Amino acid sequence: MPGRGGLPQSQILTGELPFRGKSNNEALLQVLQGANPARPADCYWIDDDRWDLMLECWSKDREARPQLNTLRQDLDQSIWLDHRLRGVEYLDVGWFFGGRAPLRRLLAQRVRIMALEFPLSTTPDSSIHELEGILRQLDIHVLRFSDPRRGTRPEKMEAILQLTPSLQHLELCASALSPAIDCPAFIDVAQKYAPHLTTLILRNVPATFGQLSSLMLRNLEVRMNINQPHYSWQRVLAFWQLLQNTPSLERLIIYDWAATDGVEASHPHVPPQLVRLRCVHLETRSPILASVYLLLVSRSNLTEFSFKLLPERSIRWNIEQLRAWAQLKVLSLPPMEGLNVGIFDALTALEDLECGREDFLDLLPLASQGTVLPTLNTLRIRSVAAWWDGDKSIAGFLRARYDAGIPLQRLLVEDDVVSFFFARERDWRGVDVQFGRYRPRDGFEGVTVALEPVDVLFTEAELKEYGLCNEPKSKGETKPKGRWPFWKV
Repeated sequence: MPGRGGLPQSQILTGELPFRGKSNNEALLQVLQGANPARPADCYWIDDDRWDLMLECWSKDREARPQLNTLRQDLDQSIWLDHRLRGVEYLDVGWFFGGRAPLRRLLAQRVRIMALEFPLSTTPDSSIHELEGILRQLDIHVLRFSDPRRGTRPEKMEAILQLTPSLQHLELCASALSPAIDCPAFIDVAQKYAPHLTTLILRNVPATFGQLSSLMLRNLEVRMNINQPHYSWQRVLAFWQLLQNTPSLERLIIYDWAATDGVEASHPHVPPQLVRLRCVHLETRSPILASVYLLLVSRSNLTEFSFKLLPERSIRWNIEQLRAWAQLKVLSLPPMEGLNVGIFDALTALEDLECGREDFLDLLPLASQGTVLPTLNTLRIRSVAAWWDGDKSIAGFLRARYDAGIPLQRLLVEDDVVSFFFARERDWRGVDVQFGRYRPRDGFEGVTVALEPVDVLFTEAELKEYGLCNEPKSKGETKPKGRWPFWKV
């Protein structure tokens, strides 16, 4: 007769009695004949290791049955693995090299594994051989190499990429303070073993990525290592070569925080034709360098553009370049001096604008007349200055838009300045908008490659906190200022 220890274990793990689907007499007959319960096909957490353990529990030989410590170890591994997988998009394979659980137990959890992360500096070569029989079965589509350093052998990355033939999303994320790795070697390996990539993220790499060529790549993020001694013209040339060889790009993120030596000589002769490019996010230290990068993408059909300057300060930038994209729907601007508001006359499709409060208030002499941004429905306030000597306000602009028959739908304030903003703007009488906060993304996030800001409308408690509710009409009832019951959305 099977040992009793395995029967409670089966019932706990499956939630049903052993020999399910059989009557008591049928189950008793099978037990007397020495049969074991059938392995359930719908319980992925009962992997080969655990099933073998359950069979040992049911052994006729009492001495062959496992000790309770063995059962406890199995449960400890399951609890540890569940903790590592819960709420995690990228499973760090490095966790398994400490021996807490064998790598093969990942196979039973494949439905919960969306992406893998390999810390290259701590991934032993011996463990890669152990992965050979596992990675192919997991059918990984998203892979991240983290903590690569100078001297990281491309053979290690090559060995892993050979085991992920279905890869579509690849990341190489180095530390900003560590010496840059050999980027050309990595790109050669990636193009050889991951030819179907649609998303490539290169963070803190040297400007040696110009040889990248892909007809399928749609999402590209490149952050250049600030410690590499490359001139501006070298970095711009690398981007020009890259864009020439990636004609299917749809979204592009450029981070170039390095020095701007020789940027005047970095203008490309002929910008590439990028008919599918619709979104560009750009961060630089120089408005001149920004203008050069915008020239690279001038032959595109952008509908979304974001520009950020580090360190963030007011600048004089050739905003006239935006006239090349009259179809822009989403625009994010840095603080600027001498802003030419006339440029907004050309942006007849703009729906979502992000900028500082004071920069936007500079637009009010025209905007209050309804002559600027007639299609705008979302205004995002990214920053609030310590002082403002004018008498204009965002609330006044919103009231003027409503009176002109072109009301805005949403006013969103960046998470870090919400309290400061509403301390400066207090009079919201007659304003009919949805109030909320947002968190900008500084790059592609997660396996979905999300880039849009995370928007959250205010709760009723927040509306009260910032003085956006009228006085109660009756006991327990409050009403937001304005006419829209957006607190129920």
